Amino acid sequence: MVKYKEFKLGDLFEIQKVKGINKSKLVNPNISTNEYDYVTRTSLNNGIESTTDFVCDVPYNEPNTFSLGLLQMTFFYRERSWYAGQFVRKIIPKFKLNTKIALYFNTIFSRLSKVLLSVLVRHVDNVFRDSKVRLPVTDADEIDFNYMEQIDFNYMEQYIAELDSYLKATGLNDYGLTDEDKKILAYKPIFQEFKIVDLFNVVNTHSILKSQVANLENGNVPYLTAAEGNNAVLKYINCPKEWIDEGNCVFIGGKTMVVTYQEKDFCSNDSHNLALYFKDSRYKSPLIQQYFVGSVRKALSKKYSWDDSISKAKIRSDSVRLPVVSNTKNLDFNYMEKYIRAIEKLTIAEAVKYKDREILTTESLINKM
Repeated sequence: MVKYKEFKLGDLFEIQKVKGINKSKLVNPNISTNEYDYVTRTSLNNGIESTTDFVCDVPYNEPNTFSLGLLQMTFFYRERSWYAGQFVRKIIPKFKLNTKIALYFNTIFSRLSKVLLSVLVRHVDNVFRDSKVRLPVTDADEIDFNYMEQIDFNYMEQYIAELDSYLKATGLNDYGLTDEDKKILAYKPIFQEFKIVDLFNVVNTHSILKSQVANLENGNVPYLTAAEGNNAVLKYINCPKEWIDEGNCVFIGGKTMVVTYQEKDFCSNDSHNLALYFKDSRYKSPLIQQYFVGSVRKALSKKYSWDDSISKAKIRSDSVRLPVVSNTKNLDFNYMEKYIRAIEKLTIAEAVKYKDREILTTESLINKM
C-alpha cells in the first residue's frame, strides 16, 4: 500500500514574478526552428501563445519549471526555455525534475486552481507557499519520486471506454459530413456590418463576489467569471433568485474579452461582464447564438484588452459582420445554423480521432509494462 504524507509547497518550490514582455518584442514569431515559447495567461495550448527566437535584453525563463497564469490560475509544465507575457508566475522546483515527475505535480497543481481563483492576486504567492499537498513517500518518509515515475496507464482503458460509450449513447458518433454539410462549409456567404446595439439588448450583469458565494451550497446555477475555459463556469451554486441573470445570451467577460454562449440562467462575478440578448426571439436558438459568439469574438477581441476593457458604453459604437441572404439585408439564420452544425461534426470528429490515438498509445504502453 502506498504511504502518503503532507508537504507545504513552499518547502518544495519557489514561486517568483517574471519579467513580462509584449508580443511586439518577439523575434521571428512562430518559426518552426524557434527554441523559446512565449507563455501568456491563457489556459489554451499549454499556455503557449506563440514561439520566438532569442530576445535581447530580456532574461528568458529556464526549462523544467512551471508557469502559472494569474488570470485562469492554470499551471503548465515548461519543458523548454520560455518568455512570459503579463500576469505570469514561475514555479521553480527545489529538486531534480523530469517529465514524468512534472506531469505528476501538474495534476497536483491543477487542484489548486479553484483555491487560487478565490483569493486576490496579491495573495497568490503566499497562498501557494502555504498550501499543503499529499505526496507518496518511502519508508523513510521521503518523497517517493520513483513511484511518481511508475505511471499506471491501465486506468486510461476505462476512461477511453467510457468516452466511446458516451459518444454512442448521445448519437455524437454520427459525425460524418453530409453533402449538404460540405456545401455549407464551402459556401462563401455575403457579409454585412451591423451595429451590435441594433441587434442586441446589452446589459451589465450582477456583480456577485467570490466571497459572497464561498459559503453557498453546490447547486445547478453556473457561477461565471471572465476566465477562459470551461465555458467561463467556475462552479455551480445554489444561487439566490435576486442574484441570477437570464440565460440564452452571449456573455462577454468584461476584462478579458472571453466570449461564450450561456444557455442557462447564471450568476456573474463582476458587473463589468456583459450579457447580449438578441432582440428577435424567433431566432435565439443555441446554434445561432453560438454563431454570434464567434462573430462577436472575431470583431472585438483584438480591440479590447485588460487595460482598455469593453463596457456597455463603448460597445454602442461597435459593429459585427454577419451573413445575409443574397440581395437582401436580412440575416441568413439558415446558413448560421447549418454552419455551426457542420462545425460541431468536425469538432466531434477530432475528439474521436483523439480517442482512437489514445487507444493505440495506451495499448502500446500497456504491452511494454
